Amino acid sequence: MRWRSSLLWGTLLLAGGAAALWALVFKPVPVFVHEVHRGEVQEQFPGTGSIEFERVSALGFEVSGRIVAIHAGQGDRVKAGQVLASLDHEVVRAEEAAAAEDVELVRASLDRLQADVARAIAQRDGAEAHAKRQEDAFRSHSVSQDALDQAVERLRVTEADVARAKAALNEGQRKVASAVKQLEAARARLARAKLVSPVDGLVLARLAEPGDVAVTGGVILRVGETSAVWASVWVDETFLSRLQRGQPARVFLRSAPGQSLEASVLRVGLEVDRESRELVVDLLIAQAPPTLAAGQRADALIMGDRAPDALFVPAAYLLLRGGASWVWVDEGGRAALREVRTGLQSRERVEIRQGLREGERVIRPAPGSAASLSEGARISVQEALP
Repeated sequence: MRWRSSLLWGTLLLAGGAAALWALVFKPVPVFVHEVHRGEVQEQFPGTGSIEFERVSALGFEVSGRIVAIHAGQGDRVKAGQVLASLDHEVVRAEEAAAAEDVELVRASLDRLQADVARAIAQRDGAEAHAKRQEDAFRSHSVSQDALDQAVERLRVTEADVARAKAALNEGQRKVASAVKQLEAARARLARAKLVSPVDGLVLARLAEPGDVAVTGGVILRVGETSAVWASVWVDETFLSRLQRGQPARVFLRSAPGQSLEASVLRVGLEVDRESRELVVDLLIAQAPPTLAAGQRADALIMGDRAPDALFVPAAYLLLRGGASWVWVDEGGRAALREVRTGLQSRERVEIRQGLREGERVIRPAPGSAASLSEGARISVQEALP
């Protein structure tokens, strides 16, 4: 009986091994299938990088003082010339008012001095005419020498009066100029107590609050100029010859899944990173969304050539081995590896220029079955993919 039991166990083990061998070698490999057909293939060059603003301004006061108001916060849009923050400026405002009053006073005195000059000139002109008449009368013996001398002396006095009046006027003009400079200086100090945006932009950071003491040159706000926003992305160097200014592109943000931004190539860098073998391409965004952050992650697709009626396979079905392109093909229910020559390639489609015919079926292993797919292996279609 013992030998019968051993024989039974041996038979079971042999059957189990045979079943395992059949499952390993002969069981069909589950695969996905795509029937090769024609359609549009738009060449696309992928890139990854970040959002950049044309200019980021670090704004601060030119003078020290206590901050009394900040009128913008992070994420706010601002206009060029808009007042963003203010220092305590009561003392400076009082200085400006005093300087303005001084200007009015010296200008009023200047009016009087100008009137004095005009009066002195009129008196001199009268004295000059009188002296001329006296000189003519003296020659005709109509007046005495004393009368002539008095007329000449009077002329000299009026000429001196004109000189003094003009000197006083010049001094008055200097005082006016000095008062105006003091007023301008006071107004400049008052202007420096206000922080004004130099550009239309977006507040990226607010680094102070009312009540804080601002120091000269300290940054209060960081504002990014929104007139030009681009995605600066790294692109593989193999695409360099097919990149040019103005090419259309799409930019994708993680903050807006499923959406994309229209863009175009602004600049193509000509320095390749020695390690990643990539170069920088700047993509100008046509219309930036209201919420963007400098340095925000951005993915991009740059559009290249377009083939409207190309034979193609999904990119997931293409294999790269030994520098060549290959696909698995369904040949009568068995897998066959075939080399193909490719053309344009998008993120989802690859143009096939040689190696496949329309209507043939390409396959790829279902998850977990890649190691089982080999030349001549039987296949089992799991689902049909478009």
